[in-house]
Amino acid sequence: MNRIIDLRSDTVTRPTDAMRKAMAEAEVGDDVFGEDPTAIRLEARVALMLGFEAGLFMPTGVMANEVAIRLWTRPGDEVLCDAHSHVVEYELSGMAALSGVIPRTVVTERGHVSAADVAASKRPQSYYRSEITLLVLENTHNLAGGTVATAADMQASIEAAHRLGLKVHVDGARLWNAAVALGCGPGDLVRGADSAMVTL
Repeated sequence: MNRIIDLRSDTVTRPTDAMRKAMAEAEVGDDVFGEDPTAIRLEARVALMLGFEAGLFMPTGVMANEVAIRLWTRPGDEVLCDAHSHVVEYELSGMAALSGVIPRTVVTERGHVSAADVAASKRPQSYYRSEITLLVLENTHNLAGGTVATAADMQASIEAAHRLGLKVHVDGARLWNAAVALGCGPGDLVRGADSAMVTL
């Protein structure tokens, strides 16, 4: 029997019966007052897995990306990202509408904004020119056919961005897929980033 596994997107997956049972039986509490033990454990576990100080559960990946963009930018800034990245193609101009920033897109071969792309984005500062303050990387890259950026490639881009004083956010909706494909831990793919979004 042939079984098809659909990895196009996190949105096409369905929970198993065991997952539904675990959700139905989960211990819950008031999230506003920080009293939901299941959410607190989930946030702590994912933060530990990825090497971050803390985690925050959000209802959607788009919300998580847009919150990160808002946190790391000021109105009038630019966000460096691949021309066909999720934050450009699928988030309803959210960065402009919610944060007052615009994308500075780079056309890449496999969806990954390389260290060389980051370095090439540097322009002389001027009073009439907006400034890039954030790099968004996507791994795996959905519209590039699910391409995977290696840990070394991610690290090189993150370090190049930090050298220019940019913050780095990783859209890791399919980060677990990338980690499995590369045989590494998911934390290896976001090491040094300032924030990351992952979809469970």
